[in-house]
This record gives sequence, structure tokens and C-alpha cells, in this order.
Amino acid sequence: MAHLTRFAKSPSQWTHRDLTSYNISIVTQSKEQFFHTAVLGQTDNPLLNGFMSTWLRQDAADNKAAKLLQYMELAENAGGNEIAVYNFIAKLMQKLEYDHGNRIIFFRRDIFFCVGASNAPAQAGVCIMDGNNKIVLLVHADELKDPEPQVIAEAIAAAYEANNLSPGTFGSFHHHQRRRSTITVPAITMHGTYPIFYKVTVTAQLSDAVRNGLYPSTETRVLRYVPDLPLPYNKGMHFLQNRIEILACMEAFKQFLEN
Repeated sequence: MAHLTRFAKSPSQWTHRDLTSYNISIVTQSKEQFFHTAVLGQTDNPLLNGFMSTWLRQDAADNKAAKLLQYMELAENAGGNEIAVYNFIAKLMQKLEYDHGNRIIFFRRDIFFCVGASNAPAQAGVCIMDGNNKIVLLVHADELKDPEPQVIAEAIAAAYEANNLSPGTFGSFHHHQRRRSTITVPAITMHGTYPIFYKVTVTAQLSDAVRNGLYPSTETRVLRYVPDLPLPYNKGMHFLQNRIEILACMEAFKQFLEN
């Protein structure tokens, strides 16, 4: 696909055609392949007991569970309003301690993105950042377009930034540190309250190819896990059985965060 034209566009405009033009494929894996175990442990976080055992908000035994269920209801009925989905997933990640230690949960994070030598601004809907403001996980929701190409483009931008961002700053770049040849960025796309998980491995060759608008000779294989739910997946976390399975996936996904 080296003949495909590559346009300078922001990640929010990327489609599967852009992935093809940069020799990027998506490989769906089983639970065991993706998480390195066939059986996922259930979260034992007491903050989530009420959320995992209560179907409807009016039946919640405590205020904390009721509030999280309210965020979920808003995300379920977002109607194209991604901010409701972002608020819910951010609250859920906080309960699951994705912000453990020096990590924080951040909304609307600008990311430097260069395509074909042109600046194409990127913005992560929700991300996890470490103490040096480096992105260690991305979340993207888009009710109108397929969020998959978009989050992969954001991961490429985040990997480039991680190799060139001065510690503790936004947008201050340098090229004196030793570049890492490979950076894997964990990512999640949200479809209402249904998450799909990714491991986006960005090589120096891919990063340079995107920056220069060129076709990389080596294929990049993005690993994807689509949760297998006991009840209809388009209902996401609405049903308790689905909720328990998704929370187990989210708990296991933390292992891919850099410390």
C-alpha cells in the first residue's frame, strides 16, 4: 500500500485507510493471549462492591455506588455526547486505582502530532499521566465515527512525545535524550459503556514514517481484545453479569501501565 496518498490530518480525522497507508494492522486476540491468563481475577476493591452488586441506582445501598451508577446512566444515554462517557470511565478508573502512586487522570490532553512534516494537533479525551506528565494510557470515545483509528493515531503521537518531551512539561521538546526504539501505549476505546482494549506498539520506524509521510516497510500489529460478555455487548455495563466481566478486564489491564 505504499502508493496510497498520506495526508496531514489530526488523529480525530484518521480512518482505517490511514492505518493501511502506514502499514498498520489490527490483530484480535483471545483473553489468554492478551492478558497472559485465561482466568481473570475479580476486583476486590470495596469501593466497587455496591456498583458490582446493584443493577439500578435507586436500589444502591450507599451514596458512592449511587453516584457511580448515575455516571453510568449518563454514559449509556450520551447520545453522541462523549463527555458523559469520559466522565464515567474516569470515575471508574479512579475507583480501580489507575491513578495509583504518581499517576493522574487527565481530561482533554493536547498531544503534539506531526504528519508529513506538518503539525496536526491531537487531543486525548481521557488519559493517564505519570509524574513527568508522560501519557501512559489513552481512552477515546466517538459515537459518530470509529474511534479505533483515532486512538491508534493518538498512541503514535503519545509515543513520539514520550521520546521527546522534557520531563514535567507540556510541549517542550528536545532531541538530546536517548530515544527508546519501541514504546507500547495501552489504549481503550469506549462504545457507550463497552470498552475495547488495545496494546499499540510504536517503533522508531513507524514514528519516523508518520512524521515524514512515508510508508514503513515493517508492518505494525496492534493487539486488540474485545470482551466476550454473557449478555448483549451493546448494553455494555448495564447488566451486572457484563459489569463484573468488564471490571475484571479493566483490573487486568492495569498490568500494562508503566510504573
